Amino acid sequence: MIAWFRQAGAVIPAGPPCRGARPPATPAGRAAKPGVLFLALVLGLPSVLPGAQPPALPLHAARASALDLALSGLLAGAEPGTTRYVRWADLARLPRTTLRLTAEFAPGEQEVTAVFLADLWAALPVREGADSLLASCADGYAAVYDAAFIRDYRPFLILAINGQGPEKWPPAGLRFNPGPYVISVAAGLVPAVAQLMDAGHKRPWGVTTLEFARLEDRFSAFFGGPWAGAGAVARQGRELWIHSCSSCHRGPGDTFGGTKGERPFELLAAQARHAPDYFRRYITAPKGLVPAAKMEAHPHYTGAQLAALTAFVALGAVPSP
Repeated sequence: MIAWFRQAGAVIPAGPPCRGARPPATPAGRAAKPGVLFLALVLGLPSVLPGAQPPALPLHAARASALDLALSGLLAGAEPGTTRYVRWADLARLPRTTLRLTAEFAPGEQEVTAVFLADLWAALPVREGADSLLASCADGYAAVYDAAFIRDYRPFLILAINGQGPEKWPPAGLRFNPGPYVISVAAGLVPAVAQLMDAGHKRPWGVTTLEFARLEDRFSAFFGGPWAGAGAVARQGRELWIHSCSSCHRGPGDTFGGTKGERPFELLAAQARHAPDYFRRYITAPKGLVPAAKMEAHPHYTGAQLAALTAFVALGAVPSP
């Protein structure tokens, strides 16, 4: 189990060292500042009652609408590499929750209708062994939700904003369309969310595809080869990469990740190994080194986090035995 946020019962803040630029969701930036996002009201069924099952979602072999959510990965009845689709109307039949959120999408309060990822998972024929849900967005962004995160932080899929489905988005006051789907978390729902330094990694918009996977399979390159004997520090860096950097960067081979980062992993590995000071400075203040850099600055990373990430990435420049 990935323990990215957990150590001795505490929440470990971890930011996105390799996150690319995305249009801001609020005037202050992509993610609301701690304490700004809150839950004002919860209506309806917050989740499936113990012992109950949500209605099974019908899966379709072909897309019928741009609002269909693509599903892939470890789904029973679907051959490896194939994609199935679920209609918005069918998602809306799952147990829903109504939340009032402030500064989540635009200034002021918005009411959102949402389905918890746990309930979505329970309504699908997910194969045994799947332990993570991987979200991919239309602009190349990505997000990783392991089973422990889904259980503890209760992320949810947003179906409607202020009573309007994605066919009528963007909502008033928003400068871009967040559709077809948004995934988010709320501190008012789970107070520990407020302790996440960069919860924006768990609030992707433009979500088009959800993949059910075994995490170590989709990031297998980082568990073998030069990483097979990774020490404790490098393993901590691996957690940061999987839950942060992979939002914009792919790893070697078929390793899961976003495509917004324009630098190949091999270049990042060479920099981490042969120019570690440059690598760390670029993470904390990229425009200070490359004025045209698109990556967001991350001055909040601690020295220990930078050291862990550098140690992990640098192993990619070490030839396999």
